[in-house]
Amino acid sequence: MKFEQLLSHLDSGVCVEQLQKESLLDIALMAQCVCGELKPSELSHVLQWANSLEWSTTVSLHEYIDESLEKCLTALRSDRLESFLEHRMQQIEDQPLKETAQFLLNKIRAAKDADIEASV
Repeated sequence: MKFEQLLSHLDSGVCVEQLQKESLLDIALMAQCVCGELKPSELSHVLQWANSLEWSTTVSLHEYIDESLEKCLTALRSDRLESFLEHRMQQIEDQPLKETAQFLLNKIRAAKDADIEASV
C-alpha cells in the first residue's frame, strides 16, 4: 500500500482491523488469480466470503475487489508475486487471520510451483 493511502486510511479512521481484512482479501483474490485464469465460480466464492466481512471504509467492497484483482494480475504479469504476498502478510497481525492467510499462501505457492513445472 502506498504511503499516501496509509495516511488516507488513518485520516479517515480506518483501523488496523480493516487493513487486515483488505490484506486477507487481496491474498484470497491472488489465490484465485495465480493460475492465470479466474473462473466465475471461483470469484463468486470469494465474493460470497467477502460479503460476510464487516467492510468499514468509504471504498465499496466491489470497487475494492475490482481494484485488487487488477493489482493481483499486474503483480503476476510483472513477476512480483512474492513481494505482493509479503507486503500483504506484513499487514496482518491477528493470529486467526494470519493462519488463514498462511493457508492461502501455501496454496498460492503450490499452484505457482505446479505452473512452473508444467511449463518446463
